[in-house]
Amino acid sequence: MKWLKNIFGGKKTGEDSVVLQLAEINSWLEERGKESDFTMRCEEIYGRMDDVAQTLSKDISALESADADGSTPPKLLRAGLAARGEVVKQLETLSEKLLPPKKKDPDSAFQHHWTLVKGLERTVTTFGRAQRYVAALFPRNIESINSDLTQISRLLVDLESEIGKKRKVQEESWYSRELAARLQEELSCIDELKKKTLQDLAALSGINSRLSSLEEEAKRLEASDDGKRAEELKRSLEKKKQDQSSAEDELADLIAPLTKALARMMKQGSSDRINLLHKNVFEQLLESPSLVQDKDISGSLEELRTHLAILGLKDKKKEKILDHIDLLIKERSLENARARQQALENEISDLESQIRVSSEEPLRLKEEMSHARKSKKSLEAALDQAKKDLASLEEKAASDELELEERLARIAGRPIKLDLSPERKC
Repeated sequence: MKWLKNIFGGKKTGEDSVVLQLAEINSWLEERGKESDFTMRCEEIYGRMDDVAQTLSKDISALESADADGSTPPKLLRAGLAARGEVVKQLETLSEKLLPPKKKDPDSAFQHHWTLVKGLERTVTTFGRAQRYVAALFPRNIESINSDLTQISRLLVDLESEIGKKRKVQEESWYSRELAARLQEELSCIDELKKKTLQDLAALSGINSRLSSLEEEAKRLEASDDGKRAEELKRSLEKKKQDQSSAEDELADLIAPLTKALARMMKQGSSDRINLLHKNVFEQLLESPSLVQDKDISGSLEELRTHLAILGLKDKKKEKILDHIDLLIKERSLENARARQQALENEISDLESQIRVSSEEPLRLKEEMSHARKSKKSLEAALDQAKKDLASLEEKAASDELELEERLARIAGRPIKLDLSPERKC
């Protein structure tokens, strides 16, 4: 494997630096976990522990078989011998715990260490209570056993140190795997985001080009004969609408002098005081004079004049209305005004139809340009957000890369440099 070659013969950035590809990290950590340094160091400690165990066993046997001084007072002798039995029993239990674990993995070493520490604590507690009695009878034996317990304590400190180092490496390995997985995901997201950004940039360039072409086409169309004619039609339409408004005003002005009389006629007709033949026409004259038919105008005006005397109008007002009605009938003013308005409506309708036809292409161009501008705005916003997201992702990835290199370096005991380029096969 390439990473194994890098480490044991390998690819280096400096005298002691090692280069690892991101995809190699899990295999590298697994191989580091299989290294025998921890087992060898524990075996060395267990070897020394075995020596101490043998010495302790001999010292226990020597204490158990030792004879007390015959001159010892009986009370002290009894207390010392009773205490010796308790001490010997506890020491033998401790001696059994000194046997190394069958498995040499970190968990077994930790369990063995914990059991031995607790056993030593109980032994020291028991020994501490009985020591002065036993020491009074067997001082040299107790001195030897104290020496054995001190050595055991030191060995436990050494073993705890090795377990702590191994645990630290395991912890670093766990965090390194987590960091490697997260960094891999971040780099994948960065790669995808860059690809998407390039696609969006290409799309934006295409939209800009398309928009420029549409704008040029719109300018050419506007400057063409068809474009000029369309503008002329719009100007004509505007003029005809102004004329129509004037015609409507003229029609309204012709009806205005009659409104009071018409309103009273309608009121009289509603109360059945008079029977109106042109009731609907009167309503139209008040509300929508342009809808009144030419054939109905003269008759309705004649009917109005017939009933004018009963509407309660003042003589002066009535005379003005009669004069106005006569003028309208004689000159056909309402018919002529309505005819002009109708003609203008027809002309406006025709112009609007022509404008719709001539505006189809400009409208199409306008809609396409509007769509292109919206797409451009959306893409520009997406690219701006992508720029921010990319900066954030790259910052996170750089931070994780640095932390991962530091953790791997603590595991390896020398600098580690990550190669984040795509992995190449050997």
